[in-house]
Amino acid sequence: MPVADWLTWSLLLYPLGLLAALDALWSGRTAQGSIAWMLALIILPHFSLPAYLLFGSRRLKGYRKARQRVSDQLSDIAERLEHQLLPFRTPPSYAVQPLLALFRSPLVSGNQTTLLTSGEQTFAALFQHLSAAQSSICLQSYIIRDDTLGQRVLEALCDCAQRGVTIYVLFDEIGSHGLTRRYRQRLTAAGIQFSRFNPIHFRNRMLLNFRNHRKLIIIDEQIALIGGYNIGDEYLHREWRDTHLEIRGPAVLSFQLGFSEDWQWATGAMPELSWAVPPAPGQQAVMCVNPGPADLQESASLFVCQLIHSARQRCWLVSPYFVPDQAVISQLQLAVLRGVDVRVLLPEKTDNRLVQLAMTRYVEELSAVGIRFYTYRAGFLHQKVMLIDDELASVGSTNLDNRSLRINFEMNALVQGRELAQQVKDMLLQDFLHASPAQVNPSLPHQLLARLARLMAPLL
Repeated sequence: MPVADWLTWSLLLYPLGLLAALDALWSGRTAQGSIAWMLALIILPHFSLPAYLLFGSRRLKGYRKARQRVSDQLSDIAERLEHQLLPFRTPPSYAVQPLLALFRSPLVSGNQTTLLTSGEQTFAALFQHLSAAQSSICLQSYIIRDDTLGQRVLEALCDCAQRGVTIYVLFDEIGSHGLTRRYRQRLTAAGIQFSRFNPIHFRNRMLLNFRNHRKLIIIDEQIALIGGYNIGDEYLHREWRDTHLEIRGPAVLSFQLGFSEDWQWATGAMPELSWAVPPAPGQQAVMCVNPGPADLQESASLFVCQLIHSARQRCWLVSPYFVPDQAVISQLQLAVLRGVDVRVLLPEKTDNRLVQLAMTRYVEELSAVGIRFYTYRAGFLHQKVMLIDDELASVGSTNLDNRSLRINFEMNALVQGRELAQQVKDMLLQDFLHASPAQVNPSLPHQLLARLARLMAPLL
């Protein structure tokens, strides 16, 4: 590009960058995020301005209002469900009490839960349930691939549709960007209703940053599968360490309500599902935790902070990414000062070099105050699990990074009770056997890069 043209573009872009920086100052959700965007927009508008137009949060207010309209349309079902589940309501612990109001979701007893700790277990359970499905299937995934596993799921769904089962499939447009037209055409030909969440259109260009990261499958309104597994061949590999939770019982309806909200937002129509309370085969108390950027408060961050705040003996966290906000950091520091055994299990390497660098800086700083970090060496760690004392366990899709805590729509199952907590404890003790204390590269170049990467933490 000629020098004159470059100067012309620069004279145009720098004022636009300044205006965008003012917008980031006015509409940013956090001080850290606003500062990061403002610096980038003022110093390097050539690169940061297009990114801000695509991924900035300036339209979040309107997005929240649109989500609220969807919630209002579901209010009748939610109210009816609240009355139906009254016999199964159980007293919440100190940790859970504020979460009931935050997520407007009940803590429901009478459930049976099963931990699924490998892809082989998870997808064997899925195919078993699909083969027995009689009335409905709701399948929601951030990633669906048109590969061997994706084709197996497609064939199973088509078989269900031939038996007259009503099927709804919801996937994220960006997470499933590689899903082929042929795959979608087969869904349509089989009579399976599917939709993309927040599809890529010019009119949605300001909302591309808000993705649906939830992974949920509901069969016959009685069984729910929730956790970290997407649908793709890599999730079947032995080297992939993830966790899913199978839930049977009344709490499944809470997760079905969450799916229905997402489906109505994506399609404008309500899924035709039964809301009869399923049998209660167990004693576990389960709550649906479904934070998202349309919430009036920072619900995902508050959820994590509340669990850490409530810990008295043990706080074990597992996440493939560790780029927490200051609120989470402060709660972890306070937990250590209370004498809580705080451990964080991370992958040895992530799939994002910038995130990996930022993580090392957090690990170095927080290790100094007594938090014990471990890196998993037996494969790629992708599970999102929290264990608090001997009473609370969370399994779901929420990572410990800014995207999960503030930008994505996430979903977790929070279980109150010693039975699952003990199972999760035993599972994590096995994971720690395949882990080693985290080591930080002491070299000056690495330390410099890690500090620079941490400056980008609010954007990661």
